[in-house]
Amino acid sequence: MAPPQNILQEIIDTIVTEITLVAPRIFFTLLALTMLASIWKLVRAYLFKLLEFAELDKGIEKLIGKTLPVSLPRLIVGIADAGIIIIGILLSANILLPTEYRDLFLEGMFLLGKMASILIIAVVILTIFHFLIIRMQIETKLRSYLFFISFIILTALLVDISALSSEVKTALVSGLSQGIGLSIAIFAAWFFFGDYIKRYLEEKAARKTADFSPGAGD
Repeated sequence: MAPPQNILQEIIDTIVTEITLVAPRIFFTLLALTMLASIWKLVRAYLFKLLEFAELDKGIEKLIGKTLPVSLPRLIVGIADAGIIIIGILLSANILLPTEYRDLFLEGMFLLGKMASILIIAVVILTIFHFLIIRMQIETKLRSYLFFISFIILTALLVDISALSSEVKTALVSGLSQGIGLSIAIFAAWFFFGDYIKRYLEEKAARKTADFSPGAGD
């Protein structure tokens, strides 16, 4: 059995070796992150001033008729900040992590990115529908139809990130696409020809009622 001082010396040598290998990566990572943060700090200030100058909040307020709960320039800059943070994380992972862990990490980030994009698309779609409902005073049936279509679209997007086989995904997306197309066709027929169809059915029902009335045969 090796003496304790030899075991301790081996542990210290191993730690020193690992630090020697990792130290340059840490240095370059810190250098890259510092440069990224410095450049973004300068760009961020000019971007915020440009958005404030464009007066986006006033334009949106005139368009929808009410003030947004969140300042649009701040929201855009916040989204850009999140993007820079993600870039910094990817940059750090690309420098620090070994190849096998790096690929696994990038796959996880890609999946999270797809989930975040679906969430953003859902918020945008529901916001647009809410705006249309308020501005156009859409009736209850049409409102339910719009939410039904948005639900199908979001379901198709969720299928894309699910852990299903490619054949099952293709079948589900194909079925949902056909359902969306069929529902849009039915909606278009009802929207453009609903009044004519209703009038035709009412006139047909009135003629039948008149034919079967007691004095119709006289």
